[in-house]
Amino acid sequence: MTSPPLSSTSLSAGCRLTCADLRARHLVESWLAESRLPWPGLFDLEVTVLPQLPLFTDSREAFQQPTVSVRAGPPQGTVRIEWSIAPAMALVHPTEPRAEILLTPAVLDEFEAAERTFLLVTLLFVLRRLGWYHVHGAAVTDPGGLGWMLIGNSGTGKSTTAALLASRGWRVSTDDIGFLIDREGLVEVVGYRSPVALREGGLDYLGREGGLDLARRRKQGFWPEELGGEWASRVVPRYLLFSHLGDRTEGTLLAPVEAVSELVKWSMWILFEPLHAQEHLDLLARLVAQSRCYDVTLGPDLFRDPTLLQAIVHDDPIPPAS
Repeated sequence: MTSPPLSSTSLSAGCRLTCADLRARHLVESWLAESRLPWPGLFDLEVTVLPQLPLFTDSREAFQQPTVSVRAGPPQGTVRIEWSIAPAMALVHPTEPRAEILLTPAVLDEFEAAERTFLLVTLLFVLRRLGWYHVHGAAVTDPGGLGWMLIGNSGTGKSTTAALLASRGWRVSTDDIGFLIDREGLVEVVGYRSPVALREGGLDYLGREGGLDLARRRKQGFWPEELGGEWASRVVPRYLLFSHLGDRTEGTLLAPVEAVSELVKWSMWILFEPLHAQEHLDLLARLVAQSRCYDVTLGPDLFRDPTLLQAIVHDDPIPPAS
């Protein structure tokens, strides 16, 4: 006999989760709680575990990401997300913050991988409907209380630099996944809590061993507290650094239009849903307006002298807060 649907709310104003499968419910609740996100309002996730996925016809072009495909826009208006590691699919409502998530039992055995790919992409689209917009980058706060973001492609030193700064007492919000929100006239980054993920080269530079084995990502994970820093839920960025790797650490000031163009490159979900795309773009422009922006090369010398990062911006005062 099938159990009746079980419903729970994560935090006082968060997820209304409906799920009849006890194992799936526990896994989803744990994932949402461990993210430490201060939910912007109520949203609904209806999770169903099926022996196999039903067949769907969807003629919209698929936007492919590693392990995830996304279809959005007319004629359906929904956002359809599929996962390639194990059969899973999500349908996000066109306008309301709710999604129907269909999982096969194989997904539950690969749930850690599903969290950072399939389920996270689903959550990104749901939270867009509550005014939160994804940004790909590391967000940290220096000992003086100023917020910084390092933005760039995978392998450009964001996580390793965040780990280095944590070892010097900086607070780390995220090394990868953040949400832009409007907070009292300033743009703020809300961090998705997860371990700072380091490749082998980054471990060597930091002189670190151990950590959490992130086997599928071929990385080792460290919580900011393990590195000597703290975790910060929120950061108000005042410096934006678009990072590259090189022989020495140096940077040049970017004009606002250049910085907005760079930010758009690392906010891929701006490509979807015109209304939300404009709101997303507005937040990116405001983020640039409140910050000083630099094209930065990160070199091995930074690990000998982390103050080189602050030296880049030393003579350029940040814009006044609104």
